[in-house]
Amino acid sequence: MENIYRKIIKTLTSNTPPSYETFFSVLVSATDILDNEITSYRQRNEIENAGSLLDFTQDKDLPLIIIPDIHARTDFIKNILNYTITPELNFIKISKPTSIYQALKKNKLRVICVGDALHTEVNTIDRWKNIQIEFSKNIFTGPAVTSEARDCFNTLFALLLLKISFPNNFHFLKGNHENIYNTTGDGDYSFRKIADEGNTIKKFVQHYYGEDILYLISYYEKSLPLISITNQCVISHAEPRTYYTKNELINAKQNPQIIEDLTWTNNDEAEEKSVKKMIENLLGTNSKAIYFAGHRPVKENYKILQDGLFYQIHNPHKQNIVLIYKDKDFNPDTDIIGVEKWVMNFHKWLVNTKF
Repeated sequence: MENIYRKIIKTLTSNTPPSYETFFSVLVSATDILDNEITSYRQRNEIENAGSLLDFTQDKDLPLIIIPDIHARTDFIKNILNYTITPELNFIKISKPTSIYQALKKNKLRVICVGDALHTEVNTIDRWKNIQIEFSKNIFTGPAVTSEARDCFNTLFALLLLKISFPNNFHFLKGNHENIYNTTGDGDYSFRKIADEGNTIKKFVQHYYGEDILYLISYYEKSLPLISITNQCVISHAEPRTYYTKNELINAKQNPQIIEDLTWTNNDEAEEKSVKKMIENLLGTNSKAIYFAGHRPVKENYKILQDGLFYQIHNPHKQNIVLIYKDKDFNPDTDIIGVEKWVMNFHKWLVNTKF
């Protein structure tokens, strides 16, 4: 398992995208796991495939880490895995400092990512401008786009390895950027924001890797769950535009509207009380659960909507994660933490702790 850790870190710090052979191998392995993820927490849908709902309410009750939109931030993934949880945090039962990676390895916590693995955002505007210049000259694997693809696919490669290594404890939900073909339809929309990001990355894959890798990435994306519930929270990529029953969510792959409603909702588009009704449908009218999503960026650590029941948690300028304790209510001021500060926090713990 330690070899897996070293492989993940080596990938996240590599100067080149994954090789064809290794990328192909991990895509096949991860999609095989997702295809057969018919478990106590992921029921079959009506066509006998793994459903779109992860339901941990009857599963082992573990502390949970929620990871907002990743957007090809390789350093974010590295810092998450290396983040040191100290005993004083009382998040997991430990007697000494333990990294998130080690806690995953020891089955002490669960991780759920809200989606959007690909396409860098705020820190690479100049690179996207250079990519546009390359594409205007029909250069589809030039230095600028190869640099972007390196970040995108090294991130995806690491996420795939984590799913393969911890299939029951590491989960990734589909976001609106999980659309490698850059199509419009079946709940997806073609994507462009800073530049023509969706088409750019698709073209790179076609010219650098080939159609088979493009197909495998798409197959992986379509195998992902859409929404997750625990006794403490509900999680999807975006704010739910409306509310659905548990059975409708299990069978969401057959309903493009549900896919769109959980991945593409803009601010102020959601129906009034959609979160409250979704929580009640999934967890009962007496539930005190909170709904979490990313998708639309926030200026601080979070934004509260829907009468205090919904937290948006994606700040592209910060490397924040959310801690959901087993036995205490969520406090946004203490339970949203920045993993980029993990070295400083660990050093502070060492200085203040008597051994």
